[in-house]
Amino acid sequence: MSRYLIVLCAAFAVASVIGCEKSKLQEEMMGDSTWESSSGQEDISTKERKPRRDDQWEDENAPMEGAEPQSHLHEPSRGITNGVIYRSKLVPVLDRGLGRYLQNVESQPAFYKGAFVGFRIVSLFPGDLDYASLDLRPGDTVTRINDRSIERPEQAVAVWETLRSASDLVVTYRRGDEEHALHFRIVDGV
Repeated sequence: MSRYLIVLCAAFAVASVIGCEKSKLQEEMMGDSTWESSSGQEDISTKERKPRRDDQWEDENAPMEGAEPQSHLHEPSRGITNGVIYRSKLVPVLDRGLGRYLQNVESQPAFYKGAFVGFRIVSLFPGDLDYASLDLRPGDTVTRINDRSIERPEQAVAVWETLRSASDLVVTYRRGDEEHALHFRIVDGV
């Protein structure tokens, strides 16, 4: 995968944090002298401060009657599903060979009603942020690459070699009962 995607995401995240206004919590923390004294030492005085109540903020942010609180904590986050891979970064990976690439992937054949359907991912490049950011995770079953079967070793090698001149990399996979795909354009250049 291209490190360009990760750098772009990191730059976007930094820019969004820098461009944000201070939150109410940040303002209160920075204005609270009990966090740190001017000499840099902690203020360990026994005098307690009572929290300040901001009635206007409470009114503006109070939940509506009868409304359920909305939370996205239980929804899995979606990773990157598309982008660009530079051929100059891809060719060295292809030159090292499919076997070398697969040393960082643990998978198992997946079957449905006795028929092969793909390879279930057990682990995918542990610790590599490029792969961790993808919407492909353990438990997903890769069914096709560039709309071609990868059931037999010779099929997988043939797909691997076509990537040298391909304009796209499309990885089709199943997560539960749903079909998903990663789609990366392969472009010449840096």
